[in-house]
Amino acid sequence: MLVNRRKFLSLTSAGLASTVVSCSVRSIESDALAAGPVDSMESFAKVIREARAGDTIVIANGRYNGWSADLDRRGTSKRPVTIRPESAGGVVFTGRSHFSISGSYVTVDGLRFEQCDFEQNLLDFKRSDHCRIVNCVFENSGGERAAIGISPGSRKNRITDCRFTNIAARCVNLQMNDDIYEHGAPIGNVIHNNHFQDIPQKGANGREAIKIGTNQPTYGHVVVGTIVEENVFDRCDGEAEIISNKCAGNIYRRNVFNQCDGELVMRGGANCLIEGNRFFEGSGGIRLCGTGHVVKDNVIVNSRGTGIRLYFGMTKKQGGHYQAAGQCLIANNTIVNAKRAGILVGDRRGTDEGQGIQNVAPEGNRFLNNIVTGSTGDLFLVDHAPGNLVAGNLFFLRGDAIVSSPGDDPIYADPLFRDPESGDFRLSEGSLALESDPVKGASLPGPRLGSGE
Repeated sequence: MLVNRRKFLSLTSAGLASTVVSCSVRSIESDALAAGPVDSMESFAKVIREARAGDTIVIANGRYNGWSADLDRRGTSKRPVTIRPESAGGVVFTGRSHFSISGSYVTVDGLRFEQCDFEQNLLDFKRSDHCRIVNCVFENSGGERAAIGISPGSRKNRITDCRFTNIAARCVNLQMNDDIYEHGAPIGNVIHNNHFQDIPQKGANGREAIKIGTNQPTYGHVVVGTIVEENVFDRCDGEAEIISNKCAGNIYRRNVFNQCDGELVMRGGANCLIEGNRFFEGSGGIRLCGTGHVVKDNVIVNSRGTGIRLYFGMTKKQGGHYQAAGQCLIANNTIVNAKRAGILVGDRRGTDEGQGIQNVAPEGNRFLNNIVTGSTGDLFLVDHAPGNLVAGNLFFLRGDAIVSSPGDDPIYADPLFRDPESGDFRLSEGSLALESDPVKGASLPGPRLGSGE
């Protein structure tokens, strides 16, 4: 899998400078303004108010503390309103800065944010549509809110090619509250090809790298259709949930997790797709609550805990603090050397964290055609959760590993990975997993898995 982690600084100084015209000069031919470079919050606010579709606002190189502005402009798909630095990496915002993006087709490109206090969301999609945050850097910052917020009514915005380093807060937070009844759900937003790294541990809830949704007992059924894809997470240790899903219809695909203390978590919600993700040397892999999720083609290697686990809940239907996992499909995943369990169906049975006892078993889930190998722990364990289908999985036991719940038609064989020591978990010719119908394990298009270095 190829993940370009350095697009966020792809602009060149020459390319930026070539478009800069003196402040407030409008081209007769294109009717487009290249405004800047501006160097004060007041001058920035003035050119924002005057900006039209196709205009570019350039901020002079420098460090700026405590800027605040509402980017309420209307561009078009071919002529966005763009805000960018004089040269790549040349503009740094610090302190309690806050930018509300409330227009259409507005692009914030190539800004840096350092040592910021997130008293408010630093950048906030506020009922915006088709706006973009691209090539931006967020580092050495934190607070009670998030680096980027996505509010109800925000539609089809994109966060792309950004870097988040040492953020002592949530990096991206899509919020759900009763505003959805007035402004609509935040639908169709995309978080693509970003790099999240070195997120420090909090020791409590509230430091997910990405949180999609709020209060799943109330809003878990709301379909928002967020796509989180091709991001890299390195040493994201903020809390137990690296990504937390609390609503419906979202896609989490082709992300890479390296040495993270946490999991990709369906905290609730319904009908999400978790596909083609890669986990290496972390504390866990994927955790499921909620209903109708599809988990396929994921690879989880050397987890210190479990590969995939399904929780007991307080309720079978939406409404409990934890909703038992139900009607999910877990198929064609490859799990290698999970220390506690490769797949665990029925975790946290009888637990009471003050929100009720988790005594409702996961039910109606299907576990088909997975490959689970290991030398310790239980490769497949169903713990007091009998109403699930386990069939056609391949197990390769080494050392002290056991399989407590093999299910129907198991295969016990070496899957013949091509070069597992080098991270190549494709199947070699002659593998029973490859020759089976249907094929077992994850579909791997490339020769090597890794962080995209």
